Amino acid sequence: MYYHLHRGGQPLGIFSLKELNGLRSAGELDGCELVWAPGMEQWKSLDSVLQGGVQESAGSLQPEVPRKKPQPVPVLVALVIVGFLLLGAIVAGVVGYHVLSSAVRQAELLGNKTSPFAEMSALEAATKPVQPNVGITSPQMALKMSRDFCIRQYLDGYKLRGERNPESDALALGFLQNQIASDYGITLDTKLLPLNDLATQLAKDTNCTDPIVLAMAGKVDPELHDATRRLDRALTGFQHSKHLAYPKLFAILELERKILQEQQNRIPVLDAQALQYLKESFADGSLKPDDQLQIGEGLILGTGAKFFNRNGKAITQIVRDQGKPYQWLALTLEGESEIGEAWKERGGGFSYTVTDVGIDGFYRHLALARKALVLAWKVRPDLPLAPCRLIYVSLGDSGIGEMRLWFDRTMVAQINYSNAWSDMRWGLRPRWYGDINSMLAFGLTALNTKRFDTDVPRGYFESVKDVEDEMDLPRGQHIYGREDIWPHLQELYEGYIAEPSVSEYDRIGWRNAYAIVAFIAGKYEVARKQLEAINWQMRPFALTGWGLDLSLMPQEVAARTGADSNAVNAAESLSQSGDIAGALKSYTALEASTSSDAMTHSFVQDRLATLGLEQRLRAGEWVDFLPSDNNFIGWHVAIGKCEVLPDGSLQVSSNEGGHILYSRVRIGTDFEVRGQFDVVSSTSNAFQGGLVMGLPQFETYNWYGFRMKRNSDEGDVVTFSEHWSQRQLLAPISLDSRTNTFTFRFQNGLVSATVDGREVFHDVEPPEGSTATMIPCYLGLGAFNHENSSVIRYRNIQVRKLPSL
Repeated sequence: MYYHLHRGGQPLGIFSLKELNGLRSAGELDGCELVWAPGMEQWKSLDSVLQGGVQESAGSLQPEVPRKKPQPVPVLVALVIVGFLLLGAIVAGVVGYHVLSSAVRQAELLGNKTSPFAEMSALEAATKPVQPNVGITSPQMALKMSRDFCIRQYLDGYKLRGERNPESDALALGFLQNQIASDYGITLDTKLLPLNDLATQLAKDTNCTDPIVLAMAGKVDPELHDATRRLDRALTGFQHSKHLAYPKLFAILELERKILQEQQNRIPVLDAQALQYLKESFADGSLKPDDQLQIGEGLILGTGAKFFNRNGKAITQIVRDQGKPYQWLALTLEGESEIGEAWKERGGGFSYTVTDVGIDGFYRHLALARKALVLAWKVRPDLPLAPCRLIYVSLGDSGIGEMRLWFDRTMVAQINYSNAWSDMRWGLRPRWYGDINSMLAFGLTALNTKRFDTDVPRGYFESVKDVEDEMDLPRGQHIYGREDIWPHLQELYEGYIAEPSVSEYDRIGWRNAYAIVAFIAGKYEVARKQLEAINWQMRPFALTGWGLDLSLMPQEVAARTGADSNAVNAAESLSQSGDIAGALKSYTALEASTSSDAMTHSFVQDRLATLGLEQRLRAGEWVDFLPSDNNFIGWHVAIGKCEVLPDGSLQVSSNEGGHILYSRVRIGTDFEVRGQFDVVSSTSNAFQGGLVMGLPQFETYNWYGFRMKRNSDEGDVVTFSEHWSQRQLLAPISLDSRTNTFTFRFQNGLVSATVDGREVFHDVEPPEGSTATMIPCYLGLGAFNHENSSVIRYRNIQVRKLPSL
């Protein structure tokens, strides 16, 4: 039963008894609110209802709310079985608006009331096996179709119609080939520079003017200013090129995806141009009927998703105008457009904020979406996109049984369709239809397929991540070592490592991941075995994204499993418990050990350096905060070439990627920094210097950067930002071209700073919308570059801890 809730004469929405209990327990309701449901003679206080003062009537009418499965009405079930043609006339005689709405929705469920999925529990839906040999389209064939589409559009497009200047042609071809190879898991040409470096080199080369190359260079650039400049150049170049329309459409969609917030007024003009290019893509043959799946995925799940959300009806009509060869695509896009309309009607708030009108519109549009997508599925049951989107429709208008029905139908088309797996995982979360047990069970269903030639078994790891998310664990905490989880993680990684079809490059990648997960789980001997198999050479990017500083992981594994493992483990326990003096004493003794191997000795040296500094910081004194020598003991250099000079300053040479290095000292969340930086050289007028804090990893975004910078887009400014993104605080200032001094304070979650003696921030909160966190908190030096290389010299950097206010 669902209850109308009023407070102070104002309606607050419609809730289930479970939702009301939750809101009351959380203190959001005081119990004096009034509630009423069909079958009740009068309004009653919330507490009287929660305490059992109202008996539910079996014949009461039940208003529908999003995410709740409509209650079956026995008469209507019989009518569904008889047939849909009689349903409308009979339902019209049923008293009550919500019963009518429920009946219409039940009729739209494609007869699922007669299927074994109708009353399936979350655990049943999660544990139902997936046949390992299912799938009309093999994963390999699906990958090849997508790869061939990209080769035809970009690589062949460049070869046949590109501006192939001899001075840059070979590099441009290599870049395009490696870009496609990177996206589709093909071995890269390792003789070439990394993709971003190669893209930058081509973008700066005046001999390289082809718009396809520039568009791809914009795609791979992680810095939004540089990326949008490249994409704008590509769009200008396309106007007078011989290229077909689809690469032009791609460039616009990529630009819209990366365009800066202050330039959002460009979107309507770009959308109009994109719609024209879409029409031309069908007319000039750059899009063909065999491309329907790639087109649909690009517009619904890929780069064009936001473009489609804004222009769904217009795009659908363009495709519909192409006639029967594109029938499947038109129906699929029509269904997706109705999904968008459903959520617009409902709104994005919690269920109690949704109006009756919003509920009715939500279900009405989902019914239209279901109708179109079911027809699309019938037209092409071999294509996975339509049944996959029906999983999402069922999430909103039905339940977990119906979701599993369409999940299985997606599997019939393609077993490794990732969105189908992720949508099912979402539906099994407690906020929808499942619980923690069913979430983990579904991960086991993925693992039990044993399709290690695909990414399907990896779904077990994704389920574990989802459970961690539901548990709201602090950053860096994981449950990999749990007795009910660790054996399955072992099966996962060992399955991929043993899979004959896995390339040697990917096998090494799986060993990297296995070593890390084992390390975090405390299974150090397992981690050692994997590290030995790769000669202790971890891929740097594999160590990021775990919420932990893993830069010293191989050395720590060697120390925890070597001849002095007992003493190392005891010292680490002291360190983690906060007994710095005890840990220093233990590590000092270990330093004199003659049985330690080289990696253990390196680990001990690093711990002595960082713990010694932590001890001084605890006393509240200012301490020098630069590496002491070029061994960089206690520091991790992630990006840039660093050198400690004889005068103690640190010189950092960085290209377009900028520089990041941080100390492994646990600085805490309240601290103050002072120092200066010199601009030694730059290939342009631009330069940047600054601090990084939190867990600074270029591949992640949940850390902060404080920068003093000069560039052609912003002029001279000081920023405090999430990563180096546009979520930032910004203060204009006049910087010196050679030397600038600064102070920076982060205390009680607030930022204060001065540059060259002028205050730029005073106790301001971090940028709105930022997801960055200062836990764990490491401090270092870092900044980005805008298509320039530079040499920055840091001097007199000092830091001290501050008390929490």
